[in-house]
Amino acid sequence: MSKVNIEMSKEQYETLVKMVFLGTWMVNSTKLELDEAFEDVRELVLSKYKAAGLEDKVVYEEQMGVYDLDINFETSLLDSYVDEYDEFSFWDKLIEKLAEKELTALYGPLEENLTEEQLEKRLELEEKIGRKLEETGITQLSFDE
Repeated sequence: MSKVNIEMSKEQYETLVKMVFLGTWMVNSTKLELDEAFEDVRELVLSKYKAAGLEDKVVYEEQMGVYDLDINFETSLLDSYVDEYDEFSFWDKLIEKLAEKELTALYGPLEENLTEEQLEKRLELEEKIGRKLEETGITQLSFDE
């Protein structure tokens, strides 16, 4: 197996640590079993923390034999990136699902590939729903019985 060596500054390495943590978190946060390929790369990257002088951000957990982020650093990443992503994706997904519901009411069960007319209607509905949610939040959503 060939090896790749990368030289980087301390700042670049810290950015790589953040990227590896966030990527691994995204891949594994919803799984019962960890994706070992991601975990292996995470361990490799985090194992170089002393050479980069990041002892305040990465720790070695001797009991488990793994490298991990300092809890305060991890929390700051979750607060900074994951919360913002979750907030954005929630509204985006909500708009998408509500538009899909409206499309199904108009056209019946949808095929995998929408027609040109359905695509145009979907965009129109997403824009309308997005504006409405922006104005009122979720307070005006209703589910008629």
